[in-house]
Amino acid sequence: MSADALEVRYLTGEDEAFVTTLLDARADVIAHGGPVRRFAWYQGMAHYPGWWWSATMHDHVGYESLLERDRLMLADFDRDTVAIASQPFGLSGQLDGAACRHVPDYLLLRRDGSVLVVDVKPGRLLDTPEVASVLAWTGHHLALKGWRYEIWSGADTALLTNVRFIAQGRRDDRVNSKAVHALWRHGEAGMTLHEAIESALRVSEVERREVQASMLTLLWRQEWIVDLSAPLAGTTVIEAVEVGADARRSA
Repeated sequence: MSADALEVRYLTGEDEAFVTTLLDARADVIAHGGPVRRFAWYQGMAHYPGWWWSATMHDHVGYESLLERDRLMLADFDRDTVAIASQPFGLSGQLDGAACRHVPDYLLLRRDGSVLVVDVKPGRLLDTPEVASVLAWTGHHLALKGWRYEIWSGADTALLTNVRFIAQGRRDDRVNSKAVHALWRHGEAGMTLHEAIESALRVSEVERREVQASMLTLLWRQEWIVDLSAPLAGTTVIEAVEVGADARRSA
């Protein structure tokens, strides 16, 4: 079945339902529309849905499980992600002569103009025939469209723990801009995080707690590059310092 034979249903930014073929579907419109499947909460449910405030979207993006939240968090942390949509579209067509419908978990627009569609599934389900066939069907047709497809089942525990921690700094409006700038000006590659904080405190009148909170913002922006494969600590070394837009404006 070709890409023009599959139906795609999504919501526009005005929450209007739109139906077209996969061939004619526009990722830029989908990425800024609402979820096609609403999130539900009820007593006794086996998973944990919720909303993640996304620095990429400057808005809340939904997830249906903690595993989905982790993939959403990593997408938000990725500097090459420029837009994120949750439950972005419904795909309908035929699979082995029977009707098949599927709603992927995320659609990501990338800085290079490419599109990545993500399905989040626990590893234990990937060999289930019903699940495997639908995922393979989805991946095949998205490839015909020219969209990349990823099936994600988790990541390194240390990486996820570290990103969850530094994600506290993703809200630029919740940190002291003077503290952020002091850290950026006085933190250098080769310093430990503790040394960079102490260096900023010596030249600034900002309170220690505000400098420590601002450190998370630089780590989230990845203007301070550190090894996230090991637990973060005061002894973590800044491997590189990169100039971000905010730092350039105030330098």
